[in-house]
Amino acid sequence: MKTPAGTLLYVDLSSGTFERRPLPESDRRNFVGGRGINARILFNETGPQTDPLGPGNRLIFGTSPLSGTAAPCAARFTVTAKSPQTGILGDGNSGGRFGPALKRAGIDHLVVTGKSLEPVYLWIDDSNVEIRPARHLWGKEIREAETIIKSELGDSRIRIAAIGQAGENRCGIAGILHEDRSASRTGIGAVMGSKNLKAVAVRGTQTVPLAHPDGFNSLARTMQKRIAASQIYNGFRKYAGVAGVIPTNTAGFLAVRNFQQAGEYTEVENFKAVEVAETYYEGSRPCFSCPIGCGHKFKVKSGVYAGEWGYKIEEGAFTPLGPVCGNSNLDSIFKMNNMANGFGLDLIEFGQAMAVVMEWFEKGIVTQKDLDGISPTWGNYEAMMQLMEMTAFRRGFGDLLADGIVRAASILGPEAQKYVSHCKGMVMSGIDPRMIIGTALGFATSTRGADHLRSLVPIEFKWFSPMKPEDAQEQFGTTDVLEPTSYNKAGAAAYYQHWGLIIDLLEVCLFAARGSSKDCPYSDLFKLYSYATGIETDEQDMFLNAERVYNIERAYICREGIRRRDDRLIGKWAEEPVPNGPYKGERIDPEKWEAMLDDYYQVRGWNEQGIPTPEKLQTLGLADVGDTLERAGTYVD
Repeated sequence: MKTPAGTLLYVDLSSGTFERRPLPESDRRNFVGGRGINARILFNETGPQTDPLGPGNRLIFGTSPLSGTAAPCAARFTVTAKSPQTGILGDGNSGGRFGPALKRAGIDHLVVTGKSLEPVYLWIDDSNVEIRPARHLWGKEIREAETIIKSELGDSRIRIAAIGQAGENRCGIAGILHEDRSASRTGIGAVMGSKNLKAVAVRGTQTVPLAHPDGFNSLARTMQKRIAASQIYNGFRKYAGVAGVIPTNTAGFLAVRNFQQAGEYTEVENFKAVEVAETYYEGSRPCFSCPIGCGHKFKVKSGVYAGEWGYKIEEGAFTPLGPVCGNSNLDSIFKMNNMANGFGLDLIEFGQAMAVVMEWFEKGIVTQKDLDGISPTWGNYEAMMQLMEMTAFRRGFGDLLADGIVRAASILGPEAQKYVSHCKGMVMSGIDPRMIIGTALGFATSTRGADHLRSLVPIEFKWFSPMKPEDAQEQFGTTDVLEPTSYNKAGAAAYYQHWGLIIDLLEVCLFAARGSSKDCPYSDLFKLYSYATGIETDEQDMFLNAERVYNIERAYICREGIRRRDDRLIGKWAEEPVPNGPYKGERIDPEKWEAMLDDYYQVRGWNEQGIPTPEKLQTLGLADVGDTLERAGTYVD
């Protein structure tokens, strides 16, 4: 049995050179793939001296040992860089077919360095790599650029990750898009734009080498059949992103009108999943090797926006563009989803920014004159569309919004800042965390800022991930974790942060892995990993890998200056009580928060400032990381 080796492809756009490097065996074993290897590279090759929009930043596309294989739902890829939005760790994650294509081209991780003098795109055709001119693509929306590239290369099956005008204009909330699927968060699209890189196009036709192909393919087929027949995934399969709006509203977690309301949204009936599916969905375009198929093709069939169509719309479009802004016009949400996908904008950041601007306008902090004649009243989707275009092109007030609402508020002053809720410079839109304390802790201690994908404590969402009291007692030593408002959440927050990270190491769909413990159990994913790599592993080993990656990410942001003072909710989340609903009057208790943070640091093995100690890093095999922090003066307050 030969263990498959991994490959890193380094592309230096300044010199126009390429270099293939073997993936170090120690990294393969300790960091697995995807987000893990990306974090290791970023820590080693960037630091406080790195300008996020300078040629020294790295833009890293990462796949996993399961990518491009028959493993179900392993179609994700992670893009990592130092964030121009937050100044710390930046990354985004997307599905589709780009990641598997990269893996099938023989590349585990693509690392882009330097900066081209002129716009270019990268063409990877199995073992061949070219840098091609892209001046004719610059200024074009993403779908048009994809179409032109595929026509030039003569193959409609080429997979492309690209930026739109927002990335070209280095907007701090720009993302990277692939076939209407978005790796949006932390402004990584601006990093790509800063390198004058319009797109990465890939044709991968090779078979991914497996250490134990018979065992792998047999288990993969079994899992595919099991997931395809499962009723657990029907919500995702039929309704996709809209499925979560009504449950979160009923539970009292839905953020309405910039957290002026928690649930009780009077127009929530417009978001009924069955009616949305019947009105707009026309079929499914699943990600690579996915038996669920939540990627619905949609079309607006009538009205002002008739003819708008696309292949994917997320919950990250429905709630930020809908209830968060007081907008119940579904046609407009599909239209704005397409606009953002064309410009390459982070819809979560943009939607929350619009909610803040609407409240600023309501309170008189900004006026029509400030906003170039626009009146962003609650639910005014036409104003939102105008501001979206202005943001992508950095025109007028949009130039202020282009680097995120947190920076915009800091420029406008303290009164404006009161209406912005964030963690570490990144906002979250759609979920109100004031009454779900474990999730709030997850937001606050996330390594990339407020984060719904990596920081949820799902047992607080009882309709989604119920847990029996006896199981909670066995797992966490207390049943308190089942109560959303309990502050006994340190262990649960760290536990679920690790499980979320394991999903990103394997580049598996979050909904597939978290949606079921019976039809897509972690134990089967670990077996697939062992069959793929020849590295024997189990839950304990993989959990240790996740802890190792979380610590190197934390070490990275601590080296950038993050401390205990940053591990908290900022703005309305922290300052105001829940205004209505079943949790009316609940608010973050500062003393209980600090005590919970102490518990969390103790669980993690970090010091009182939240910095991983040299001893903790040593136990994780990261002594070199501890040495780097020592040399950087990170441990010196």
